[in-house]
Amino acid sequence: MSEPRSMFAVLREAINSRDPVTGTLHQSAFARAVQNWIGGGAAARRPSSSLVLVQIDWTTRAGRTGRPGRRQADAALRQVAEITGSCLRTTDVLGRTAHPDTLGVLLPSTPAQQAEHVSRRIRAAVGERTLKHGIPVTVSIGLATGLVTDPWASAAEALADAQLDGGNRIVVAAAAPRHV
Repeated sequence: MSEPRSMFAVLREAINSRDPVTGTLHQSAFARAVQNWIGGGAAARRPSSSLVLVQIDWTTRAGRTGRPGRRQADAALRQVAEITGSCLRTTDVLGRTAHPDTLGVLLPSTPAQQAEHVSRRIRAAVGERTLKHGIPVTVSIGLATGLVTDPWASAAEALADAQLDGGNRIVVAAAAPRHV
């Protein structure tokens, strides 16, 4: 008797952890997933160079001033999420971040060089497709490895750098120097 309830609870949790626009993890579920990997609790993995946090923001090719209305923006974000998800492994985690139009990707067991390759593949795939509503989109991507002091802030700074001068770029945050 308790088995169907536990299955229902698992299904409810899975449904409640999804963002209604993108179908990816919603902001708090994605943040919990990242926190489980980079710190905060006994289950956390030790930060390493083989863990990468990625932030992806999109824009129309006309630039931020040419951004569509909310309905079209949601459609564009949904399409970028679908394309991004198609470029990831089953072990990678895709979700929304605190910024409304930004996606986050956690790439566990992924060296920075491989994460850059994945990011280039995402950027190219998004650039090749025109969205259902006819909005040509590009993405800017910021990456931070688990070696930086604050992967969230480092990925956000790298994303901001990638958005400079029109965006459509990938920037990797510099790892903090290690003291021996």
